[in-house]
Amino acid sequence: MVIRRALSEPLLLVAALGSVLLATTTLVALMVYAVSVTEDGVRRAMETAPLSTRAVTVTTSVTARDFTRIDGLVRKQVADHFGGVPAQMTSSTLSDSYAMPGQEKAERPELTRFATYEGLDQNATLLSGKWPADGGASTRIVQASISEAAARAMSLSAGDRLSVVGRLDGRRVTVQITGVFRPGDLYGSSGIGDELLVSGVQNADYTTYGPLVVSAGTFLDRFTTSVSASWHAVPDLGGLPREQLASFAGSVAAIEPAVRTDCPDCTFSSLLPGMLTQLDRAALVARSTMLVPVLQLLVLAAYALTLTARLLSDHRTMEVALLRSRGGGSVRLAVLAGGEALLVALPCAVAAPFLAPVLLQLTSATDVRLSPPSTAAMLAVSAAVALACAVLLALPAIRSTRRTYIEERGSRGRGARQGILQRAGADVVLLVLAALAIWQMRHYGAPVTSTAGGGLGIDPLIVAGPALALLCGGMLGLRLLGPISALVERLTARGTGLASALGSRQVSRRPTRYSGPTLLLTMAVAIGVLSLATGSTWRASQDDQARHLAGADLRVAVPPGGDGRESTYKTLPGVTAVTGVHRSVASMGGGDVTLLGADAAKLGTIMLLRPDLSATPLAALTSRLAQPGTALPVVVTSGLAQLRTITIGSQAVPVHVVGTTASMPGTAAGTPAVLADLSALRAAKVPREATEWWISVKDHDTSRAVAALGTNPEETVTDLAALDRQLGGDPLAAGLQGALTLGFAAALAFALLGFLVNAAVSARERRAEFALLRALGVTFKQMIALLAVEQSFVIALSLAGGVLLAGIVAAVVVPAIVLTGQATAVTPPVLLDVPWPTVAALILIIMVSLLVVVGGLARSLHRRGPGGVLRSGEDR
Repeated sequence: MVIRRALSEPLLLVAALGSVLLATTTLVALMVYAVSVTEDGVRRAMETAPLSTRAVTVTTSVTARDFTRIDGLVRKQVADHFGGVPAQMTSSTLSDSYAMPGQEKAERPELTRFATYEGLDQNATLLSGKWPADGGASTRIVQASISEAAARAMSLSAGDRLSVVGRLDGRRVTVQITGVFRPGDLYGSSGIGDELLVSGVQNADYTTYGPLVVSAGTFLDRFTTSVSASWHAVPDLGGLPREQLASFAGSVAAIEPAVRTDCPDCTFSSLLPGMLTQLDRAALVARSTMLVPVLQLLVLAAYALTLTARLLSDHRTMEVALLRSRGGGSVRLAVLAGGEALLVALPCAVAAPFLAPVLLQLTSATDVRLSPPSTAAMLAVSAAVALACAVLLALPAIRSTRRTYIEERGSRGRGARQGILQRAGADVVLLVLAALAIWQMRHYGAPVTSTAGGGLGIDPLIVAGPALALLCGGMLGLRLLGPISALVERLTARGTGLASALGSRQVSRRPTRYSGPTLLLTMAVAIGVLSLATGSTWRASQDDQARHLAGADLRVAVPPGGDGRESTYKTLPGVTAVTGVHRSVASMGGGDVTLLGADAAKLGTIMLLRPDLSATPLAALTSRLAQPGTALPVVVTSGLAQLRTITIGSQAVPVHVVGTTASMPGTAAGTPAVLADLSALRAAKVPREATEWWISVKDHDTSRAVAALGTNPEETVTDLAALDRQLGGDPLAAGLQGALTLGFAAALAFALLGFLVNAAVSARERRAEFALLRALGVTFKQMIALLAVEQSFVIALSLAGGVLLAGIVAAVVVPAIVLTGQATAVTPPVLLDVPWPTVAALILIIMVSLLVVVGGLARSLHRRGPGGVLRSGEDR
């Protein structure tokens, strides 16, 4: 009986099946996508994190007697706390200072130091010569190798000899340079190498060159006199599951107290616990942010199913009433309704896990590597969604089992002007909840908040805020349906057109019949426009971040003494301007600031400063920087505007603030910075040479210039285009885009399906009316005009309301959900970008699609002859 009853309404059965299948498949796909994005994002972040960030370093002072004990202690504690996570463990030791040749009696001699680095021969490239061999304490000549940077600074090469004198013991040591090497990733600038090894020279109170790298045996025999030793552990995080990020971070942080128990002088330093904690939070924020389109889709799917179920229930009201009058009890009728709902839902629950990956491949715009959860997990989600859909399908039918035949006949009539939810004021309650949720989202900056236990959790109210805003906005708009339809009816009643008068009369008499598809279409359009606005805003924000971090189209960092490179960079393909920039750390107001000195005359065409970051245009700022005065003209970030002195090295320089900016291009987010003219710095007797070259390229196309630069180890190139690709390719930051695309496609499918079913059912219920109109001589053109008036009212109101609602929600929500891959606020701040041409194209496509549906229905109705309909008695 359940099957025969279901097959008696094939149109509504197919509509219900399509809605449930779309809901289950889309929601399972979104779950798979959310899992894949976070797993892939965490994996990429750990793979690309600098070695210096992943390393764990323990440092202490050692002698030859206790080195072996401390070495074993540190290695054991690191291995115990890393658990099963593999790691590369190395040690390095740096000696006391030695005076360079001829500097023994100088007041401030130039110095060098001996060092040993475990595994250096596997983590460096030997450019010439060979690695030093072990030599005992009695060896007269010590073999040592030096880095490429040190060889250049000390004017040494393989085979040279030098004699150095210990600053503490006065002991002379003869050194044979056996080889020159270039540090690799582990000991390079992005690894764990110390500053002296990387740069070859260190300028502080004393100028130190080197280090002179000797073998481990030589160092222990000759230079281990209460010297500094460090142990570095770099874990392989490739196999670390996302769920273990927080626990592993806590385990790494626990190394310090464990080591200090037996080595009180040991110091622990590592950015790894902070990185893992931040990554765990970023993954949680990414998943919670992707819940925003999920909940929007849930609300839309629930309403679409409720609308289909209501149509099915309304169509069967008299059938159910007759069954009840013939002895059918509420329980029996409820079982029939539930069985019919399960008949639709169960096949969808089985099919969704297999269709979801296919749907993801068709709609995902990112290059996320899909790593779906287990089939059991997908089946569980699919079954839960399908069961919820079955409940929604069955509820209206179960509710209708309480009415008798006489009550149903008596309830038929004009109908209520408002739905039960509107009469109960539910839309006003939803408005209050949505306003509270959006306020919390803007206040906290993400849907993740602290839990009572001190951890992190997802705030369901914040996540549901946009969905609630769309739902209550659409419901509030329905309050205008009645007054607007009544006004249109009065206006068309004055005319002579039959179609306009009948169409507006139909909408005005039964506004609740049209409220369902109106709300469904309004929400679908709003979700679509909101998705377009979020995607466009995110892409614009990635571009703004890249431009701000780069500071220029190309930024090339060079070692000191690179002033003669300007002519080389000017000849690169597409280059339009070049300026040298000095970057250093200065002191201002008791804190460190980044000092940038550049040619102000050229900076206006090179620096990428977003106009809203400063109240003064860039051209005016650079003009003011070039104006001479008693104090140094500077542009500062906002927090430094009241200060009047900057300390550069040991020299205090008075400054005159000629402009402020919210943040300085070419610096990291939140970095206080000062910009000055390089000539003015030198005029203030602060000698500063260029450490970077900022380059502008025609049309921002840096590909040819970067290719011409090649790979020079002395140059560090920051490429705007590469930075833009890197930011845009971060799955944790870009994950929302794929979820929005999928949700957007599903929302439009729900809207078209719901509109088609509602229009078809409505037209079928009015077949007798249309047959009579045709019998009275109404032409096909008048018939299609009548339907067009009715449905165009719904279409126009929905499209206008959806765009307006999306604009309001986007203005308050989108800037709060666009975050960096580390789940932090974006610098520069997010600016809402609504792609109006794309929105207009979307609206046009939707309008044409819906009008095609209306035209098809009108043609189908016109082909039906009046005889069969009039003899059926359906008009009684």
